[in-house]
Amino acid sequence: MSENFDHGYALLIGVGAHSYPSWSLPVTVKDVSALRHVLTHRKHCAYLKDERHMRLLCDERATRANILAALDDLAAAVAKDPVSTAVVYYSGHGCLQKDQKYFLVPHDVDPRKLAATALRAEDFTRKLRDIRAQRLLVILDTCYAE
Repeated sequence: MSENFDHGYALLIGVGAHSYPSWSLPVTVKDVSALRHVLTHRKHCAYLKDERHMRLLCDERATRANILAALDDLAAAVAKDPVSTAVVYYSGHGCLQKDQKYFLVPHDVDPRKLAATALRAEDFTRKLRDIRAQRLLVILDTCYAE
């Protein structure tokens, strides 16, 4: 029996540093690192540490385009593994607008053009639905995550 959990996949996103510096949240990267440690620790979850099984997007890598592409990559990886378990963790700002539209706030957001540069909840949810893992855990550590 393998010592690793070959069927475990994770996308861990920590939007610590922001292109808009006053929105930076350095603790998010610490949270991503701690979760990665638990997931890859042999006595806990034993996920593989390679890029296919464990993807980290932190600070300037946590852009809207990179997040969407990484969700697509995760969906493709689990599609080849019918007994897969996937974890998606997002730690960063969230924003609820007056019209009740919710956004995740990636590294490259422009606060003057939030609706055009942030990650719409509908787009994020649509990408999550494409992840056909046998088990999927999504954790949103954001403001207004509900």
